[in-house]
Amino acid sequence: MSSSTPLLAADHRAGVVYEIHDASRRVVVADSWLAEHAGFLRLPAGAPGRWAFADDRGGALVIGDTDSVRRIPIAIPAEHLACDSTGRHVVVTSGLGMNEEPWTDLVSVVDLATDSSVRFRVRTGEPGIVIAPDQATGEPTIVLRHREPGAVEALPLATALDVGPHTPVLRGQVLDDLAADGHGDVMDPASGIVGIATSRGLERFAIDAGVPRAIGIIPWPVEGRAYYLRLAGDTGRATGIVRGGPASPGSWPEWTNTFVEIDLASGASRAVPLPPGLAFRFALATEVAAVSVIHPDGDVVIVIDRENARVSRITPIPTMAHPPRAGQMPWDGVDGRPAQRRSIAIDPDAGTIAVTSGGDGTIHLVDDDDISTIELPTPLDEGGHLLWADGDDRVDDLVGR
Repeated sequence: MSSSTPLLAADHRAGVVYEIHDASRRVVVADSWLAEHAGFLRLPAGAPGRWAFADDRGGALVIGDTDSVRRIPIAIPAEHLACDSTGRHVVVTSGLGMNEEPWTDLVSVVDLATDSSVRFRVRTGEPGIVIAPDQATGEPTIVLRHREPGAVEALPLATALDVGPHTPVLRGQVLDDLAADGHGDVMDPASGIVGIATSRGLERFAIDAGVPRAIGIIPWPVEGRAYYLRLAGDTGRATGIVRGGPASPGSWPEWTNTFVEIDLASGASRAVPLPPGLAFRFALATEVAAVSVIHPDGDVVIVIDRENARVSRITPIPTMAHPPRAGQMPWDGVDGRPAQRRSIAIDPDAGTIAVTSGGDGTIHLVDDDDISTIELPTPLDEGGHLLWADGDDRVDDLVGR
């Protein structure tokens, strides 16, 4: 591995984060359990830190900088996290954790400049989160995406920062015209448009004088729906993988996958068909995307030429020792072990693709068709999480992944 950009690898089930740089491996964060669903958040240039994640056991936002790591208290279990355009303020919502039913309504707002945090209560559930500029005033606004029933709620960031002690209830302006199955949020800082993935399509909203306003639904360009969204900073478009095919989770080897890129303002879209199987999160860099697809016939890494909307390369990679089984939910473990999958990231400096082998403690580095392997002293159960710690700020959105 030869790159000026360090690679972070988190084993969120073992409570450790490694920094990998050329031949060196070091523990950069110990005894911190990264909240898997919220993931890593790369902070914008000029922010009081380079990256952040929620420690889902210790109850803290962990912020990493060039040579230090610090912790600020938050409510857990963490579900989503997002920052404002400056990277100074990070909002963390709470979710189910190890519980089967929604039970917590706490939201934390962290000020990275003062290492302080406040907490307040909203609607119980698993709210998604972005911080969007108000179209009328330009003021940063916390936008919560609620499920079952679906709703969009807007809370001024300044109001949230001013809440007092004892976790008071805070309510904002609510729009309830949102499908109940929302999962996946994106926000374009340039336009302030918020996009939410639902079964109806990419549902778009703007905050106007403190009130959420629906601005139309863009149907998915192919059969199915997306679950994870990312903002491609080089184009300002929403990107995702639309999953189609059989509804049964046990039929995951037959799931269809299509990479889509959608202009949030015009609704224009591009679609790139991918091989069938389990495609989890994906990675972005300028003009490219990378996806790993798990399948009983063999796993692959796919490189997408986003500028020309086509697959530019498919590279087979070694199969995991304990992959998900056909006929069972891919989220279920096998033989008493945790469910295994993959995490993927692109080095924005060198273009190298890193992809984990969940449960095996290995990271494959893909350069064109060449593959090398990094061994770590931790299994990376459930695939772990990867982040190139520096790089092109244009290709990241402001939501944890």
